[in-house]
Amino acid sequence: MKKLLHSTITFIMLISFLQSCKKEKEIWTCRMHPAYTSDRPGQCPICNMDLVKKEKSQVTPPKSESHTEHEHGNPSSNPTNKNDATTIYLPEEKQQLIGIKTDIVTIRSLNKSINAYSRVAYDPELYTAILEYKEARKAGQMLSEDSSVVLPNSLLNSSIVRLRQLGLSDSQISEWGNSTRNPDELILGSKNGRAYIYSSIYEADIAYVKRGQKVILKIDSFPDKIFTGTIQSIDSILDEKNRTLRFRSYVIDKDNMLKPQMFGNIEISIPQKKVLSIPKSAILNTGKHKLAYKKVSSDQFSPVMIKTGMETDEFYEVLEGLLDGDEIVVESNFLLDSESKIKLGGSSNEHSH
Repeated sequence: MKKLLHSTITFIMLISFLQSCKKEKEIWTCRMHPAYTSDRPGQCPICNMDLVKKEKSQVTPPKSESHTEHEHGNPSSNPTNKNDATTIYLPEEKQQLIGIKTDIVTIRSLNKSINAYSRVAYDPELYTAILEYKEARKAGQMLSEDSSVVLPNSLLNSSIVRLRQLGLSDSQISEWGNSTRNPDELILGSKNGRAYIYSSIYEADIAYVKRGQKVILKIDSFPDKIFTGTIQSIDSILDEKNRTLRFRSYVIDKDNMLKPQMFGNIEISIPQKKVLSIPKSAILNTGKHKLAYKKVSSDQFSPVMIKTGMETDEFYEVLEGLLDGDEIVVESNFLLDSESKIKLGGSSNEHSH
């Protein structure tokens, strides 16, 4: 009898042990720092966010009969494959909890804004070059009847080349050569209600800047004052040290407030063509790719690799990866990406597309 009782107890203990082995160990992790895990609920020691239970490897809800019918009977009725390993299932209440917001991919008229570090002109070099040009031109006119004298013509040609090198066009060279135009403003500041402004743009923006474009100038000394003007000339030689190109603008200064070497900023707004675009907040830069999350149903999101083109302050042009009318995540997408890392057991860099 004792032997039978002992065997029964041993059997019960064995069954209990086997059942306990079958229980899956719960793992808790942080949405913001998925590398941190714990065997119990609590708070992340890095950011103090509440830990969430790490879900099973599958990221889609259990397959129902309707799913089976879709996959085998009528595949065109729903374009979303719920068995796609990269699709993230996120209930609507959880979307509200983490603050998911979306926007529609659409065609927009974009404006590119360029800001250029600027200063009121103080340019003895150009001042001297203009004086040399005017003297050479004057001498050439005086001696034009004597064909044996060629030196003045040589000086005139070299002075013109120098002015072109400094960014002046032929019409501007002719303008400076007139006696009515005084180059003193290049070293003394605002004259006749306008001022000469020097600005520098980076090499990447050179293609956007043209003569005749409208500019808005804000000067540090007068933060509430706005000066408007146009671009007059653009240098032909790049500064090799900081990879910038200088351009010159005239701005209206009726009160002659602007003094040489005052610092400020010029803004140029350049209308662009209509392009397919998305808000910059929709993009996650993985280091190797640009990633966005497309909403494929009310509770499913799919990571998509994006190829972008032109960039403005608010938008990216979309060259590949999305279509007009697609819905994408524009807020809390980094939390959605953390959710993806937790569920997929890797990083967004590893998503295959």
